[in-house]
Parts: sequence; C-alpha cells; structure tokens
Amino acid sequence: MPATLYHAPLACSLAARFAAAEGGVPLDIEYLNLRTKELEKGGSFLDVNPLGQVSVLKPEDQPFITETAATILWIQSQSENTSFRIDPSHPDYFQMIRWLGFCATELHKQIFRIVFYGEATDDVKDRIRDLAPQRFEFLDRHLTDRPYLLGDHFTAADAYLTWFFVLSDRAQLDASGYKNLSAYSERTLSRPLIAELIISDTAKDEAMNQQILPK
Repeated sequence: MPATLYHAPLACSLAARFAAAEGGVPLDIEYLNLRTKELEKGGSFLDVNPLGQVSVLKPEDQPFITETAATILWIQSQSENTSFRIDPSHPDYFQMIRWLGFCATELHKQIFRIVFYGEATDDVKDRIRDLAPQRFEFLDRHLTDRPYLLGDHFTAADAYLTWFFVLSDRAQLDASGYKNLSAYSERTLSRPLIAELIISDTAKDEAMNQQILPK
C-alpha cells in the first residue's frame, strides 16, 4: 500500500507531493486544516503529530516520518525514476541533502516561519524579509551554469525549493531581479505535474477555509 502523507493545502507538505509526483511515487493523501488541526476525514491532527505541524508521512508498517526534508528523502528513495532518485552511494547524494537543509533552514524556517506568523509585527517581518536578498544571490550564483540545483535533472531538492516559490509572492519576496533564480522558478513552477498540484491545492485551500496565508 502507498504511504500516507498528512497534507495541509499549500503548506510545506506540498513539497513532498511535488517530489512524489516527479518521482512517480504513489501516496495516499490525508487532508487536514492546519489552522484548526482537524483532519478532513475526522479526528485531530494533534493525535498524529502533537506539534501540529506538517509534513508527516506514514509508510506502511513503519514509524511516522516528520520534517519536510526527511519525508522528501524517503519519497525519493522509493522512486524508480533513475533521473530523479539519487542513491546514497552517489556523489550527489550529500549535495541533495545540503540543498534540502538549505531550503529547510535558510528559507522555510528562517523566513517563512516568521513572515507568515500572525503575531509577528510588521517591523519584525520586514527585518526577516531583508534576509532574502543574500540567499537569493547565493542561489542565483549557484544556478549560473545549471537548470536545477544538482544539474540537468529535477531532484528532490528542487521539490522543496519550488514550493518556496509557490508562496514567495504571498510573503512579499521578489526574486525577479535575479536572472538565473527567476528563470529557475519559472521553469520549475511550469512543470506540468507541479502546475497541476498547485492549482488543485489552491482550490482545496479555499474549500477548507484554512486561512493560514495572506491573499
């Protein structure tokens, strides 16, 4: 049976869905409202993860896997797409982990976590947004001679970074002045499987009335 991904529309668990779609890895999706912590099929998400945060993945007959980077790593390990999966023995494996870590710490938690925190003041949010240009410049230089983070192929690390650009406009973060990074975001967001998931997640977010993101 497929693993179950506990998923709040447009939240970081969407990055795991991107990885699964691009890697051809089937998942059962258990929707939840991240604001209320209610599971769509009934019950409380807090009974699954007491921290109330996604991503959470439950492979069959295995313990729960939390943290978006870890769920993405597990998903990519199950892929039979050799242009997507990177095995631990491959030199690029730790580069993939490097970029997953970058997305998790430098972009997701350091920037989004504060910018989307309702109780943070506008002044605090603006100070956090001021961290973005340095990170955008770092990414832009890295992407000078490659279409994706690890080279010619979309990998699990790209799934996480692509999710960042799904929400960057809502976070009032503008990467349009960075030629390579801007081209990268256009390239990844327009991939058919990813574009389809963004459309469906946006509709699901509205239907569930999550109210976790600014319009």
